[in-house]
Amino acid sequence: MSFNRIASNTLYEANIAQLLRRQVELIATQNQIASGRRVNTAADDPLAAGAAVAIDRSLAEFARFELNANVLANRLNLQEGNLAQAGDLLQRIRELTIQAANAPLSASDRASVAREIRQLRDSLLGIANSTDAAGRYLFGGTQDDRPPFVDSPGGVTYVGDQVQRRVDVAPALALADAEPGSEVWMRIPTGDGRVRVAADPANTGTGLLGTFGVVDAALWAAGGNAGYRVFFTSPTSYEIQDAGGAPLVPPQTGTYTPGATLSFEGLQLRLQGEPAAGDVFTIDPANRQDLFATLDALVAALEAPATTPVERTRQQNAIFVALANISTAQDHFVDKRAAGGARLSGLDEAAALREATTVTLKTTLADLRDVNIAEAASRLAQQSTALDAAQLSFQRVASLSLFNYLR
Repeated sequence: MSFNRIASNTLYEANIAQLLRRQVELIATQNQIASGRRVNTAADDPLAAGAAVAIDRSLAEFARFELNANVLANRLNLQEGNLAQAGDLLQRIRELTIQAANAPLSASDRASVAREIRQLRDSLLGIANSTDAAGRYLFGGTQDDRPPFVDSPGGVTYVGDQVQRRVDVAPALALADAEPGSEVWMRIPTGDGRVRVAADPANTGTGLLGTFGVVDAALWAAGGNAGYRVFFTSPTSYEIQDAGGAPLVPPQTGTYTPGATLSFEGLQLRLQGEPAAGDVFTIDPANRQDLFATLDALVAALEAPATTPVERTRQQNAIFVALANISTAQDHFVDKRAAGGARLSGLDEAAALREATTVTLKTTLADLRDVNIAEAASRLAQQSTALDAAQLSFQRVASLSLFNYLR
């Protein structure tokens, strides 16, 4: 049996190292309790620390999604409010137009109606050039640093672009921003949305436009969805021509009486009054026209002289066309409001998705990084007791010396 000599210096160093380890463990547990986190540095748990960093990045991304969604919601709500206000103004214009068409107004009365419609038109232009809370023009597309609509003697011009931003509001979900002004204000269907009618300005009779529309879509489509002319060969007879003025083959002719409904090629058109020989009425596929051009034409018609029967007829036909265009414009604004409402609904769904995912991420992050306070407090008491015991044992060992026996 052999004995190894342990030097006093070795004994001291071993005990000091043990005490330092105990103190480091105790301080680490104290830091965990104070910070509330089990992983304060990557050295505490490299795998958990790496996963926590990835989750932190995801949470920061979701915070950005929420900011984007808030900005988009504000803009879409502004669009909704503006379009609702525009719809109210259009309704007032429609009422005035009906009044001008039906009531036996004097020239001064029509001029008063025209002035009010012009004021309402200017109010609509102001809405079209409205801004959001950040001063960005709502209907300018991506060119939102300047007014998108410019008024001039020749009419209103759109100087924005046709780009509609898409905003990320959740992972793999981007919603469209407010509509560009070209789609809201400048490209509005005319007529009833499918076809439009007009009386030739050179007509010399008193034929008045009436109801119109597509009654047989298949027949009209078979003819290429074309436009046609109703040409009066005499006050009581007419022939149907193509858009270029050539008679149809085989010829389509008929006898006219006031209030008659003319049916041809899947279309129908009702006329009142007494057309003259050579008068022309057209029915064409509906094009698109800006709202301000429609209102400018209406104001011009109301301010035009209407002293003779032909002038009054021309005015009545212009009012009829404007009224049809205004009614279609109202439907157009309702459609745009519905599209914006659908995106607002999408924002609500995205918010619910973000909230659910954020809760899951935070729960996972807490499991990875946060400390169990009860377990840590128990461990702290245990480590404190162990440190006290180590200090006492070191004190006893340090007092062992041969010199104590030589005294």
